[in-house]
Amino acid sequence: MANFIFLKETNSTNTYLKTRCKELCDGTVVSAEIQTAGRGRLGHGWSANEGMLPFSILLKNPIERETLTARAGLAICGVIADFCGNSPEIGIKWPNDIIIANRKVCGILCESLCFGDSVCVICGVGINISQSEDYFLSENLPHAGSLLTQTGIAPDREELLRNAAERIILRAKQPFSECRGEYRKRLVNLGKKVRIISQNGEITATAEDISANGFLVCRGENGIFEVNSGEVSVRGENGYI
Repeated sequence: MANFIFLKETNSTNTYLKTRCKELCDGTVVSAEIQTAGRGRLGHGWSANEGMLPFSILLKNPIERETLTARAGLAICGVIADFCGNSPEIGIKWPNDIIIANRKVCGILCESLCFGDSVCVICGVGINISQSEDYFLSENLPHAGSLLTQTGIAPDREELLRNAAERIILRAKQPFSECRGEYRKRLVNLGKKVRIISQNGEITATAEDISANGFLVCRGENGIFEVNSGEVSVRGENGYI
């Protein structure tokens, strides 16, 4: 059973756990009504208003840290299906975006901290619950959506939090080999041309598979190669997906 901490406002739920991870127990979950300085992958901003649910989970010495983002993504897809209907349009854009009908409704950021022989992983999640289409237009977020805009349903915030956190904790104990096939079915990138964007430039390749360690397996001009999520962004050939 998870231990929940509810905050009115914080700079970042991930930062809150990072500064307290030694004293808090495994499975602690912190959420906030307002997040003012959250971060996404590769340093992108990740703030939250009242329509978004930001939360983070402290996982101590979890198995297969490199695939936690993937397994957390499966957990979120399952929770959304339970609350909003099991639409085939609920998918994952590798490595960490949850998509409904081509709009991003959730992002995931896992960060690791080492203390001697111990490792803490903080799994940060932001779910767009009830923002309107006008909100995303005003914030210049053309690829974003909320559960409300994409499914017509805005689940109860606390109920969604508790279910999502418990599912992530369960998935954190499941080897990736047991859910790799399920993850492949959720990936919206597979079989498509993608743009792989890094500090060294951009290349186009076909996303063909997901490796045992969660890397994206691609085929380019020079053959097959793997892409590490910590080093690149991946976009569709002609857009976001």
